Amino acid sequence: MLLFYAQPLQLGVWLARIAEIQTSLDLTKSELSLALIGMPFGLLPTLYFAGQIIDRIGPRRSFLWAFPLMCFAGIAPSIAINQTMLFFALMLLGAVFAFTEVGLNVFAAKIEKVFQVQIMNRAHGFWSLGVMTGSLISVQLADLDMTAQQALTLSGLLAVCILVIGSWTAPDLSTDPDTSLSSSMSGIPTSIFPIIAVVFGATLAEGAMNDWATVYMNEAPWGGGPNDGLAVTSFVAMVTLARFSGDWCARQFGVVVLARTGLCLSILGLLILINATSMLMALTGFALVGLGVATIFPLAISATARLSTQHQARNVSIMTFGALLGFLVGPPIIGFASDVLGLKTALSVIIPVLVISIFYASRLK
Repeated sequence: MLLFYAQPLQLGVWLARIAEIQTSLDLTKSELSLALIGMPFGLLPTLYFAGQIIDRIGPRRSFLWAFPLMCFAGIAPSIAINQTMLFFALMLLGAVFAFTEVGLNVFAAKIEKVFQVQIMNRAHGFWSLGVMTGSLISVQLADLDMTAQQALTLSGLLAVCILVIGSWTAPDLSTDPDTSLSSSMSGIPTSIFPIIAVVFGATLAEGAMNDWATVYMNEAPWGGGPNDGLAVTSFVAMVTLARFSGDWCARQFGVVVLARTGLCLSILGLLILINATSMLMALTGFALVGLGVATIFPLAISATARLSTQHQARNVSIMTFGALLGFLVGPPIIGFASDVLGLKTALSVIIPVLVISIFYASRLK
């Protein structure tokens, strides 16, 4: 739980400082959007290779070199002097982030297998709590007039101390490696594609909130100060709350009702953001979107794992790749649309995709 909590601390600081970086580099929204896709560009192709390497050396050993490298790479975006450097800095961060993401999830799966406990949903809840903590730290450091580079360096040092100590003290588990990641791509269940359609809308909305929340607040009449980071905090707080309560809600109401209710809440949150006239209204919109999208990805992982008793890791990796495409296409879609329509109106392009997700939500059963 501590590793899941500390891993995204620096990421939370970065998300709350995106608007500051945009201003310092004098980037338009479309230029910023192209730079922001550097992280998914680095993360997506690295996921497969990260799984192969971690299968060979084990997650615990991978932590000891990947966590320090991730925290070092996390400082790089703040020292970029132009759009190109920002793109490659985020691409480097995404590539290293893939190793820590895969490692954490593999490690949690091994914990569940060896100790016969269920911790995955709670672990991801702590991950969201870490992002929220990082964004709150960023707001406080901005109030102390600390630059993005200083904030990312300080948070990186704090995180790496926690992560290295946690890695050293974590149990060294030895289980059979999952060879399904390297198995043939034949026999992929066709049912996986509707599941991707469901989760794609949620990740598109989540990526848009992560990348454009502070920019949205900065452009608003009430924004332009340290409180801009509260948008990310509000969004991630609701993501965290929903993930800690998602298992109970799924048992009480069923996965389809939970998914469709969440996606409808996300649409309501977007409509509020499009028409917001105050900071309270905007923060409510961000909170509703976070509450709505939070459980979709965990539900999709469970649904994908149930499709077949063989090649579960392969199927989940394919679904994850499709889901993360939402993070890849979200920033440029919103960026280019906002240059023409304005950021508020540009958020409306997410709504039709969420409607498609609602339509296919029955496939999560």
